[in-house]
Amino acid sequence: MIRELFEFAGYGEAKLPARLWMPDGEVKAVLQITHGMTEHMGRYEAFAEYLCPMGIAVAGFDLRGHGANPGDPEVASFGEGGWAASIEDMQLFYEHLQRRFPGKPHFMLGFSLGSFLLREYLTKYPDEGMLSGAIIMGSGHQPGWLLSVMRWIVKGQIKKAGFDGTTDLVRQLSFGTYNQKFKPNRTSADWLCADEAELDKYLADPLVRKDISAGLFWELLGSMKRSGRACAYGGLPILLISGQDDPVGNGGKGVQEIHRRLVSGHENVTLKLFPGARHDLLHEEKGCAEAARKLIAEWIKR
Repeated sequence: MIRELFEFAGYGEAKLPARLWMPDGEVKAVLQITHGMTEHMGRYEAFAEYLCPMGIAVAGFDLRGHGANPGDPEVASFGEGGWAASIEDMQLFYEHLQRRFPGKPHFMLGFSLGSFLLREYLTKYPDEGMLSGAIIMGSGHQPGWLLSVMRWIVKGQIKKAGFDGTTDLVRQLSFGTYNQKFKPNRTSADWLCADEAELDKYLADPLVRKDISAGLFWELLGSMKRSGRACAYGGLPILLISGQDDPVGNGGKGVQEIHRRLVSGHENVTLKLFPGARHDLLHEEKGCAEAARKLIAEWIKR
């Protein structure tokens, strides 16, 4: 496997740290990943090691205010206007990979925060033969009225802490209830996965930011509302996967609602809920992580 670390020129001349993993032999397909909240692309090394021997190149960049990007090392934030800019970053990175691997099947995967970015990206850039498929992982759905109320509350927190700051209420509204199902809790992030070794690596990772800003949470809530309304994506093949016990997906109910809305627009949608799994499928206990990797690989190669 060949690894490349490079600086990617994003929207508005933003300089974003990027990674590319390539097979030693022929590249048969490309998987572009948009990572989750507070994490970074370096956490996808093991996933890339699994896919590359099958001829699948894996690539992605650290989202604005995440990973090795500048900003508060404790608080993930896109900055004002950063949500729309991040969607343009995704398109520019797609174009970069297309130039690098012309004619190769191109897939996108969005996890957690990245899943909402991907859902909105697919609405803005409806499929016209650009992509061979999209994988929506660890996503969710909430009623529009609830999202509107939460946005109104969080807007008040922006006035209090600033767009890039955070508050105890933002922490409570964003992740504060997710651990309840998994009591007694060993850590503050037990809801992510049941694999204690993987969870401890996540918590000790210096590039993982511990909180999200009020502004980023406000932007996320707005995207959730928009994504909940628009679910067609031009007939693009979709793989929708989540843990059955993922609180982001409301224990599978939110993911099933996304599926219901997707299949009303077209039929090429595959849903898989992993029993007993939590939010971060690729770092879940070994049997589940292996099953998730295998499903994604087989779906790409189908």
